[in-house]
Parts: sequence; structure tokens; C-alpha cells
Amino acid sequence: MTIGRIDHVNISTSDLAATVAFFRDMLGLTPAPPPGMDPALNSWMVDDAGNALVHVNTREAVSEPGPINHVAFACSGYDDYAARLRNAGHAIRESDLRDIAGVRQIFVFGPEGTRIELNFREPPAP
Repeated sequence: MTIGRIDHVNISTSDLAATVAFFRDMLGLTPAPPPGMDPALNSWMVDDAGNALVHVNTREAVSEPGPINHVAFACSGYDDYAARLRNAGHAIRESDLRDIAGVRQIFVFGPEGTRIELNFREPPAP
């Protein structure tokens, strides 16, 4: 059960085109369609190796205010994390996207209200 690195940061915006243009033109990232999401409301910003570093979405897509929607970590040990969080009384939401994005996810809020996304890249279930 480990966190290996930050997987990505999710930024919510009221102007998707301007935000994508900033990350593209100013920081050199490339826009890419997000798997299983509406590209009119979302964009991945990827590095030269194709790693998605920033997920940009419209505030309409998440129905929440604020520029930072969540921070995601690349993890291993899905079952251990789910049990640890539940046993400590944290409400979690789980998402299985292995068939479309190769990832299972656990979402939890920290005590200060920050949404944390734990990503477990795994092959599709048999």
C-alpha cells in the first residue's frame, strides 16, 4: 500500500479554451481528450511523454466552485486503502474505469475539505 507520486491536479475553470491555451502556449503541455469524458467540458494536458499532468474541466462539469477541484495520487494497494479509510470512518466513493481508462479510483475528502483522488492503474477485471 503506497502512494508513488502525484498523478495529476484537477483545475476547474469558467473558460476552458483560455485555460487550455495557457497550459499549451505558456507551459508547453499538449491538450488531449480525456477518456470517457465530454471533451467540450474537459481536457487533459499532457507532457511530451503523454503523461496527463493537469485535468482541466469547466465548473459546469463538476458543479462546484473553486479553481482546484482535487489532487490525485498514483497508488498501489487498492483494497488496503479502501479498508483503512472505511475503518477510520471516512466516507469514500469508488469508481472502476479499468475498461475505458485502465484505472480504479477512491475519492475521499480530507479533514480540511480537500478532495483526494487515489488512482490505481490496473488491468481490467477478468
